[in-house]
Amino acid sequence: MLFNVFIIGPAGSGKSTLTHSLSQWLLAHDIDVVRVNLDPAVEKLPYEPDVDVREWVRADFFMEKYGLGPNGAIIASVDYMATQIEKIREEVLSSGSGYVIFDTPGQMELFVFRDIGEYLISQLSEKRSCIIFILDAVVALRASSFVSSLLLSASVFYRFHKPMINVLNKIDFINGKYLEKILGWIDNPEELHDELRKELVGTKLELSTNIYETIKEYLDIFNVLLVSAKTGAGIDTLYTVLQQIYLGGEDYIVLP
Repeated sequence: MLFNVFIIGPAGSGKSTLTHSLSQWLLAHDIDVVRVNLDPAVEKLPYEPDVDVREWVRADFFMEKYGLGPNGAIIASVDYMATQIEKIREEVLSSGSGYVIFDTPGQMELFVFRDIGEYLISQLSEKRSCIIFILDAVVALRASSFVSSLLLSASVFYRFHKPMINVLNKIDFINGKYLEKILGWIDNPEELHDELRKELVGTKLELSTNIYETIKEYLDIFNVLLVSAKTGAGIDTLYTVLQQIYLGGEDYIVLP
């Protein structure tokens, strides 16, 4: 039985670090995990991937052979990845049971908002799959930036239509008063609206008020978990929510 988790987020938000932290937590609790690197351009990873797309395609190959820039090489290599999808899928399926954590490409817009990203996720997904979307706590210190991050999360959900968990990563990077402020925005979106009114004026405020209503509804459906991929804080809660999505909270290792 495979539980597929796709970790998606902006560049620098901590996708690979969360892949490492979550997989280490699972292994420490005797839960099988397969780590899959889907980034053909990454040079170093904090974990040893069990399946690595760089065995089939590397972005630097396209840079050297075709003189492409970094973004062009990533686009070309992700497109080429589609031709190798059966090999990648077979290796994932042969790696055992348990959780499969997919560490997606760093430049998420080159993966998420192109048809090839939707195709790759659909081909690699089993019936039980979900998305973890990472919001960067350092980026989310301003109300408008927090709203922008949530809009990006909503667009990812709209793109893939899979169960999704929002996590606010890097909580260890910000001090307590800022963390409490963000928690207030999450638990009581009216506080977020008040902060937007202080920050914005004119047409920006009018537009943000309309957007706020959408964000308020979004937060009613998708909560935001606080984690630190670096320290491991909140990973146990993340696992609990994953189990609720997959099996109604029951521990999968006791099920047939």
